[in-house]
Amino acid sequence: MNSFKIMDEKNNLGFRLRHRKELINHRSKVVDTSFILSLVGIICNVVHYELVFGDVIINDGPASTVLRIITTITTCFLVISIIMYNLIGIRLQLVTTGLDNWKLVINSNIIVKTLLEIIICSIHPIPYGNFTMPMLVLNPDTLIYETHQVPINAILSVLMFLRIYIVGRFLVEHSGLFGDTTVQSLGALSKVNINAKFVFKALMSTMPGTVLTCILVTTLIVNSWGLRVCEYYSFENSTVESPAGSYLSALWLIAVTFLTLGYGDIVPYSVCGRFFAITTGMMGVGIMALCVAVLAKQLEQTRSEKYVHTFVQQIHMDKIRRNAAADVVKQSMLIQRLRKLGYKHASTEVIHHRRKLISAIHEMNKSSDEKYRLHDNVVGIVEIAKGVTEVCGMVEIIKNNQDNVNKRLENLETSSTNIQKQLYEIRNVLQTNIRL
Repeated sequence: MNSFKIMDEKNNLGFRLRHRKELINHRSKVVDTSFILSLVGIICNVVHYELVFGDVIINDGPASTVLRIITTITTCFLVISIIMYNLIGIRLQLVTTGLDNWKLVINSNIIVKTLLEIIICSIHPIPYGNFTMPMLVLNPDTLIYETHQVPINAILSVLMFLRIYIVGRFLVEHSGLFGDTTVQSLGALSKVNINAKFVFKALMSTMPGTVLTCILVTTLIVNSWGLRVCEYYSFENSTVESPAGSYLSALWLIAVTFLTLGYGDIVPYSVCGRFFAITTGMMGVGIMALCVAVLAKQLEQTRSEKYVHTFVQQIHMDKIRRNAAADVVKQSMLIQRLRKLGYKHASTEVIHHRRKLISAIHEMNKSSDEKYRLHDNVVGIVEIAKGVTEVCGMVEIIKNNQDNVNKRLENLETSSTNIQKQLYEIRNVLQTNIRL
């Protein structure tokens, strides 16, 4: 009996909603923790390499080891928070669907997504040791690919920036659309998934400039630093120095590549650096296309502006049509006058006025067509929807009136039938009385 009572309580809608709210709040705290841990790990890693680049600390020295250990500790806690986030997501699906077994909601997509997140968030420099790996590097002097030994920690430090996706998850989790109960309810009723894609589209509709600027700045900073690390360590033990070995040069190269300019004054020579250049170029093309679309949408006239502009153009077309009609009358009268004065039909004066008459008629017809075209362009989706609504309303009114008329006709038929019956009964009674 107690087990059935517990099951009924869990199937209760109020209990499920309350439990779902608690899980959402818990997930929000886990996302905050993941956000802080990921930023701390990235900042420690960047500070470590900047101090090494500036010869402030020695690579693999005590300070370097401490910073790497801090990065490792934050990475371990980050992986735990990622696992907790995905477990809370499974529990949320159980509460939302009303199921009682996690095997019913879990699938291969959730498993692959969780494992991929764990792998991405696990990437960090190794605390101890200075392991290297061979990498192809193009020699700037001979233009021949050579094999250089590059530290594995440098590659892992660049790959650490893959965990920056947690920043987007943090922004989505704390957005008003994602956390609003009303939006979630409307999405459930309309069968719309209120997820990161929905929030991104909403932000692109409300504040496109801010979103694109943040993406642009993040791309420039992250890719520039990654390119600099790749170029620096690719030529660390070489007599040749890479032109993109400094941060300012790498930033210039990334900016030029992002804008698809490609001056060619600074080029990457390592395979890793060229990968960053290709990625930056592809992102630049995509973001520039989004910028053009946003700009075109912002420059588009509103309904009110379109109505005013079209009204002014129609007045201008009416004015041209009136002037053209006046020219038609004027030239016709001049031609008629010249014919009365004895000028022939093929004379120079008559042909001159006839040309003006044809030109005025053409201008009048052209202005009329332009006015009708402007009138057709004013009719948009909103006006069509409004017209369809009005027609549906009129059809509904006509249908109601027809139903009322049919009911009245039925009442009249019933009344006439009753009158006929009464008259028949009266006739029978009168005949009976007469016989008596």
